[in-house]
Amino acid sequence: MIKNELEFVMKRCTRCILPEDFPNIKFDSNGVCNYCHNWDNRWKNFDYEQAENELVSIFNRARAKKRKYDCLIPYSGGRDSSHVVYLCTNKYKLNPLVVTFNNLFISQYALENIFNMIEILNVDHIFVTYKPEVLKEFYKAMIKGGGEFCSICAAGISYIKQVYQRLFDIPLVITGTSSRVDEQSPFEVNSTHPLYVRRVLKKAGFTQKEIREFVIKRHFEWGALEKIKCKLKGNDYLEIALPNFVEWKDEEIHRVLENELKWKTPNKSDDHIDCKFASMKNYLKNKQIPNFVFKQEKFSQLIRDGQMKRDEALTMLERLIARQDERPKEYGEFLDFMGLASSDIEGLGSISHLDYIQKDELSVKESPMYKAVSLPWKIYKHLTGRFC
Repeated sequence: MIKNELEFVMKRCTRCILPEDFPNIKFDSNGVCNYCHNWDNRWKNFDYEQAENELVSIFNRARAKKRKYDCLIPYSGGRDSSHVVYLCTNKYKLNPLVVTFNNLFISQYALENIFNMIEILNVDHIFVTYKPEVLKEFYKAMIKGGGEFCSICAAGISYIKQVYQRLFDIPLVITGTSSRVDEQSPFEVNSTHPLYVRRVLKKAGFTQKEIREFVIKRHFEWGALEKIKCKLKGNDYLEIALPNFVEWKDEEIHRVLENELKWKTPNKSDDHIDCKFASMKNYLKNKQIPNFVFKQEKFSQLIRDGQMKRDEALTMLERLIARQDERPKEYGEFLDFMGLASSDIEGLGSISHLDYIQKDELSVKESPMYKAVSLPWKIYKHLTGRFC
């Protein structure tokens, strides 16, 4: 096999393209990394028939609740969330509430996709805008304090999920993220954890009330009392990622969306055509970790899943590294929108979430008493099909 120039610069996994300086990486005697082995353990012999049966069972339990909506689907207008809506309505005949968080920079392509999908599939859709001026100040604070802005979008998506799940008492939330084909960044590389967001916003001078209203505590942050309250009230819900149950092939998804939903994209290789400033996300990440290139994680996942050849990924990565210091064409528009100067961006350096949180802070510590009390509940939940 002819080596790519990148492989002479740094040792890389012989199967995917992750480099030797990737956090927590280890190589076996054949040069294959532990991330590839972990992927194989989860996905190599994945039983789609069994997963389909489990998925149908989850959907049937949600329908049996006889709520106004069977499920809630956060919808960006991008490829994956569009396919989730299509499958849930067209194949599985669910009645979803589709909710879009207006991050204030949704692309024109995404807007057209959203409205085409709503009309064609005839589903209820809510478009949520959160106090635009406050939202812009949140973005600005995260860029200056954390070197990124995606964590505010993540908080916004969590906000709409929880607000509308509670409002309509929806038993199931379905997303389009996948541990099989999407990048699974380790903590050392990326985090949008609410604790980090709260600390950055607090440092920037926002009040606790302003922060709490938007950065809602997520399900994985709940402690014992909140879980018990959820169970006793009966307003429990399950959240699943649809790509973890069914095949998720990019080319096939594009074909279906274009033919069935009039879906449009400027570039089929782009994952985030819904975000006007996606290129700025990558530009800022390269400021934090030079020569890292966020895309190498996605490429590695696609290689493992057989959707991309390793040589192709290395060639694309080489091109991205060569252009990593080039300012995206949206650079000026981004600065104007955020109310920032070029010096605010170029002087960020390596500032990141690691300046605010440690990994061991992120797990909820439950008391031994709660663990003992929760065991009978887990058995009851399994027998009755309750979600929470």
